[in-house]
Amino acid sequence: MAKVATDFMKRHNWTSETPLSELAKYTEEIDNSLKDDRKVRFNAKTRFRQLGLTKKQVEVLIPIRPSGKREEGRDTVDKIAQEIVEKDYPSEKIKQISYDLGSSAPNPVAGSSRLTLLRKKLRDHGADPSKKEATKIPHITTESNAIQARRLVLDEDEGVNWPEHFLLEPVQERLKKCDFSLSPSKEDLVDVMIMLSMRPADVAGLSIDKYEASDEIWYDPKFSWYCTGYSKTKEETGAGEPRPFLSMEKDPIRAKEFLIWIQKAIPEKFPFLRKNKSGIVNVNPINLILAKHGITSKKLRKIGADHASRVHGGKNDSRRQRLRKLACRQVVGRDESVQRYGIMNDPPCNCSKGSQKNQVKIKEKMD
Repeated sequence: MAKVATDFMKRHNWTSETPLSELAKYTEEIDNSLKDDRKVRFNAKTRFRQLGLTKKQVEVLIPIRPSGKREEGRDTVDKIAQEIVEKDYPSEKIKQISYDLGSSAPNPVAGSSRLTLLRKKLRDHGADPSKKEATKIPHITTESNAIQARRLVLDEDEGVNWPEHFLLEPVQERLKKCDFSLSPSKEDLVDVMIMLSMRPADVAGLSIDKYEASDEIWYDPKFSWYCTGYSKTKEETGAGEPRPFLSMEKDPIRAKEFLIWIQKAIPEKFPFLRKNKSGIVNVNPINLILAKHGITSKKLRKIGADHASRVHGGKNDSRRQRLRKLACRQVVGRDESVQRYGIMNDPPCNCSKGSQKNQVKIKEKMD
């Protein structure tokens, strides 16, 4: 529960810099303080994150149970995958572990995400395809998809309002004033993330380069600049292949300069952008900057994709969706994957008084 997390934080003064070995001393004590209830454990985890601990730290304090909600031995998803591979578990055993892992999540969406992560970790540990296939629990996936489909409908109905600070023109103005001879601030980082529609995990590894004409299936003759090093890839969709460059900054050379400016500052200014052993980036420092605007780092990519679609002149919904997809470096032919990036409501109109009068006259004629 949240109170347990708050009490432990006050008592021990933990921060995001507290060593995992130190936190591990309190795992059993916290476990005894929490009821054997997944919702209670989820609330405690959420509270620890709100109070500034990283996801990895929280996993040490309240580890995921590998096989059954009531089993004493618990561990992270990575160690579960390692155990499956090293002990060469049969499919039946893997299915049971996967079922328990997914079912112990607070909701089907979280459960499906856990199973996706488990498959990724199994791949990292060199598991054969049959082991990854055994982690698929159809009813969890079905329920997750249904929930997300309902959420998408709500998102489309209500949309997401723009924080005024991140409207297209203010972002462009701030980017124009950036001085590459100076060290970038976190605010500069946020604007560049918007410009390049980046996830936090993309920043350190993304690369923008010019490519010669190629016969490769990924090559599009309409583009000569491509991106590599983006974080979210899947084996079946061409992981790591170059994707066309498109952003609200039309000049790829200028965009690359911004990216390199930020990347060079990572060791000293933005070390939290480096992935940990589990491949996770600490987004808390970015979210603290964004809190006053009422958004989190997840929204930056959506804002950037929408800006790109406007800058490049999408004339209809279909074209705008394609531009958003290109800006997000998504796979051609999977239009549904970018649907959530088209939910930004139109920004307020800054029309002149003359323009507004003309609009009124047109409306009167139509009426």
